[in-house]
Amino acid sequence: MSRRNPGWALGAVLALGASTTALSAQAPAIPNLAGKVLTVLGPIEPAALGPTLMHEHIFIDFKAPPPMAPPPTGIFVLKTQQPALAGERGSGGLTDFDTQLAEIREFKKAGGGTIVDVTNFGLTRDPEALYRVSEASDLHVVMGAGWYMKTLHPPDMNERTVEELTDILVRDITVGAQGTNIRSGIIGEVGTGNFGDKGPLTENELKSVRASARASRLTGAPILIHSFAPPDELQRALDLIEAEGVDLNHVVMGHTGTGDVAAMKRYTDRGAYIEFDFMGQAPGAMGSSGTLEQSAERIATNIEALIDAGLTERILIAHDVCITAQLKKNGGGGFAYISTMVVPALRAKGVSDATIRTIMVENPRRVLTFVAPQSLVTRQ
Repeated sequence: MSRRNPGWALGAVLALGASTTALSAQAPAIPNLAGKVLTVLGPIEPAALGPTLMHEHIFIDFKAPPPMAPPPTGIFVLKTQQPALAGERGSGGLTDFDTQLAEIREFKKAGGGTIVDVTNFGLTRDPEALYRVSEASDLHVVMGAGWYMKTLHPPDMNERTVEELTDILVRDITVGAQGTNIRSGIIGEVGTGNFGDKGPLTENELKSVRASARASRLTGAPILIHSFAPPDELQRALDLIEAEGVDLNHVVMGHTGTGDVAAMKRYTDRGAYIEFDFMGQAPGAMGSSGTLEQSAERIATNIEALIDAGLTERILIAHDVCITAQLKKNGGGGFAYISTMVVPALRAKGVSDATIRTIMVENPRRVLTFVAPQSLVTRQ
């Protein structure tokens, strides 16, 4: 793995332009990263990724971010959150550096190459911690950007425009996040819906989705959706993304993976990827269903159904580690659960190593590779 001095910027704010003109008048030129994957250590060749977990949270703490209000100077400022390695934390988070380093090293031991960490605003993203853990583990880490579920939006989200949100995302990808020059390589997980909420997408969620699409268009970065909204609302989100000129082959629908072929084809027929995630909880923990072995068998059965339906090239898989009960030290499967239990369960069903490689290596490589930046769709 290549090494790069982060050159972390001093200060705890990210200064942004106050309107859409900032993208051209104040923001730096957008680099063309087409054909590359952007990790916290910098751009790499897609072939270097290896087996990839597409949706994880190495460090996470469910905690609403601070306001995004402009100060008296008129320069738009996004205040940094407290880093995960210092300061007061919320309860139940994954914030201890040594613990999380030991946990992700299990994935490395199992042959893993890359972790996509989609911790963003509302989940207490810490760019410097991700940089350090990537260096220490020798794993590639791709960092997410954007806004999580509406209950964890910044308190002034109502006041922010699509253009301001787009500006933040573009700078996360082209300059660096939260006062550093550590850049995001994926936009996500973009919050849609909430636990038990079956209502339509709110105005703020629609702004977030549209800004994510525009930033993707401008930078060439992929998008990952936190898909908790009802199915028709998720289709509406895809309509918005498509209307902004983004190829849906560059979009991942997180939390959607099931064995329901017809339901999955509503996404894959449009080009989007479906994702199996949130797995490996210790027996009896939230979301668990039986032993780790039984859960792996059910996941493998659902994946097998999609493989048999010809959807292999649209399947992604990850643990979505976000609670302590998923850690290996607490009786969960940890970050190696897929490698050590789900993959063997797939092989036991006769799934070939070539097919497993498509799901674990080739599909993530295809998704994470940047496309060429493009101008925004012109409105009549």
